[in-house]
Amino acid sequence: MKRTNIDKLHQLTTGTMVDLEILTLTGSKRVKTEFVGLLEDQFIILNYPSATRLPKAADYLLDGVTVVVRALIEGDGGQIIAFRQPLLTISFRPTRLLFISYPKQVQLFSLRSQTRIPTLLSAQLKLPNGQMFSGLIKDISLTGVMFEITSTQPIENLKDTQCSVIIVNNNKKKNNFEGIIRSVKLHSSGARCGIKLSANKDQMKSLMREYFIDPSVLDLETSENT
Repeated sequence: MKRTNIDKLHQLTTGTMVDLEILTLTGSKRVKTEFVGLLEDQFIILNYPSATRLPKAADYLLDGVTVVVRALIEGDGGQIIAFRQPLLTISFRPTRLLFISYPKQVQLFSLRSQTRIPTLLSAQLKLPNGQMFSGLIKDISLTGVMFEITSTQPIENLKDTQCSVIIVNNNKKKNNFEGIIRSVKLHSSGARCGIKLSANKDQMKSLMREYFIDPSVLDLETSENT
């Protein structure tokens, strides 16, 4: 798997405040804690949340539980990185620390422009004539996606063409979104298409929750001052 944006982890400094979301069967718990360090390709280390931040933390922080980590990094105008991994274990001596599985990739969000969320999501593009293209969704917003077509065959001008974007989730369920191709940029290995989807904002948010990590920028900005 391509180690997308993984180098950004090294821009985190000890003591950086992070947002830790603990995923449960009925929802999630979110808490602020501190970044302690990392051992590359092994684990990420976070401070165990204090009782004032997360009462009864032991009820939620169990070996194997899935957590989402979000952190603000400085540089390039400020960015949010986020990743979802299992909690490996908790150390108790000499102090309590959380050891989280090292991610293979992280999501990257710009504070300067939150309208587009970068991603690498496999999908298919279907045209009215039945022609199908495989590729990647390179970014997503509340109004559409940037779709990268991979093809060795010549691609006709697809601008203003109606289309369907088909995404298959981990449970093999197909999500089909109708749209129109608003822009096309051809390159040697295919084309990059800007697609406006007909889905409403609630549907797009639901799609993002299913496939992407919420950057929660406002929560992170607040945590920097607390």
